[in-house]
Amino acid sequence: MGIRVQYQLVGADGFRECFLADIKKFSEEIFPIMEEWPDDFPKMFKEKVLDIVERGAAALITSNIEEAELIDEIVFEYWDLLHNEQNEYISSPIKHYNYPGALSEVSPNCSNPASDYYQMLLFEGRTVVACPDYSFKSPDGIFCLSWLYPHEIIELKTEINSFEGILNGDENAVLAVDLLLRALTKAEQSRCSLLVTIA
Repeated sequence: MGIRVQYQLVGADGFRECFLADIKKFSEEIFPIMEEWPDDFPKMFKEKVLDIVERGAAALITSNIEEAELIDEIVFEYWDLLHNEQNEYISSPIKHYNYPGALSEVSPNCSNPASDYYQMLLFEGRTVVACPDYSFKSPDGIFCLSWLYPHEIIELKTEINSFEGILNGDENAVLAVDLLLRALTKAEQSRCSLLVTIA
């Protein structure tokens, strides 16, 4: 079974705000697990969770790369414990490696912003951390999490809404981009952000 792409709808403010809204509930559920399996969690994990509970968004601002990576690990555990399988819109039957590596492969006239959204959404990930020169880092080297805000959804969807340029692409690439378009459309209609996870 290949690595799957999963699309989910989250609040209009994006995944970062969803994470912050749930952090207290997450702490209440993860701490008993940590007591049972303390060696499964990195040093300072609990302290950083408590810091986020106390300070909210301010605790996500750092200039320390190790702290930024720790926050991404907390997000990974949060997603797995509280968010995985919730509000699922569609899981792609297409293996992740069949998604075109660049939007231009199936939509040659796409703009740079649309290409950047696509790349971030399906390949690079998006971090909740505010840290200079830092981008999302997967704790396991596979997991990828990213999201688009409603205005970004409209920008990307506008560029892939017409399939004239896509139809001459690879069949798997066409199906993959079609699934993305369906997810973007659903998110736009629901006035939500679109969360994409690769796992």
